[in-house]
Amino acid sequence: MASLRLYILLFLNIWFYTSGTEAKAPSRPVQPYHYDYSRIQETDQAWKCWKEGYRPPPATSNKIHEQGNGTVAEIERILRFDQSNTVLFLFTSNSDNQNLHTTFTVERNKLVRLSLDNAGLERLELTLLGRENDCRLADLSVPRNRLRDLPTGVERLTALRKLDYSYNLLEEFKLDRLANAAGLKQLLLSHNRLERFVATEQVNLAALHKLDLSNNRLRALDASYWTMPQLETFHVDNNRHLTVIDGWTRAKFPLVKGFDPAGTNNWNQTWLKSVQ
Repeated sequence: MASLRLYILLFLNIWFYTSGTEAKAPSRPVQPYHYDYSRIQETDQAWKCWKEGYRPPPATSNKIHEQGNGTVAEIERILRFDQSNTVLFLFTSNSDNQNLHTTFTVERNKLVRLSLDNAGLERLELTLLGRENDCRLADLSVPRNRLRDLPTGVERLTALRKLDYSYNLLEEFKLDRLANAAGLKQLLLSHNRLERFVATEQVNLAALHKLDLSNNRLRALDASYWTMPQLETFHVDNNRHLTVIDGWTRAKFPLVKGFDPAGTNNWNQTWLKSVQ
C-alpha cells in the first residue's frame, strides 16, 4: 500500500510539473511594424472635381498625424480610414515589411492624394461609384510594395497628375490605360520587373515631363505611339538588354537632354549617337 501511495504521489508531481511547464511556455512574440501617416479631413463636401492648386480651407479641415509601431491589425485599422471625408492620406514605414500582407480598396471618396509607401500592399482595388469620383484623385503613389498589376478601373482616373508604382513587381505596363489622364505629369515605374512597356494606339500625354523606366528588364521599346511634347526627364538606364528605342527621334522629343551613359544598357552605339 505504501508503495502504491508513493507511485500516485510521483505521478501527480510529474503531471503538475508538466502541466505548469506547458502553461508557462512563452508565446510567440507579435512582430511590430513601424508606421507614420498624415491625414487631412475636410467637412466641406460641396466641391466635386479637383482643380490644380486646390488646398482644403483651414476652417473646414482637420489634420491628423500619427507615428509609432503596431501589429498587422493596427496597420489594417489605419488603412481602413473614412475615405468620404479625407482629401489627403500619406502612409509610410521604415520597417522591413516582407511579412506584412495588406490590401487596399479605393472607394467612393474625396481623395486628392493617396500615398501608401511600404505598406505591405499585395493588391490595390478601385470600386468607385458614380462618375464624380473620376476627377478627384490627382496623386496615386504606392512605391515599395508587392503589386503585380494596375487596378481595374485606373482608366477612369482623369485627374491623375502623378502615378508612382516604383519598387513593385510589375512585369507589363500598357500605356493605353492612361489615355484618359491627359494631365499626367509624372509616371514612375522604376525598379519593377517590366519586360513590356507598350502602347497599341496613339496616347497623348501632353503634360508628361518625367518618365522613369529604369532598373527593369526591358529588351525593346517602341515610342511610335507616344505623344509627349513636354517630356524632359526620361530614365531608362539599367535595362541591360535594351539596344534601341523604335520611333524615337530628337525632333519628336526635343526637351529630353539625352540617355544614360553608355554601358548601363546594351545600346546599339550607332543608333545612340544618332539620337543624342
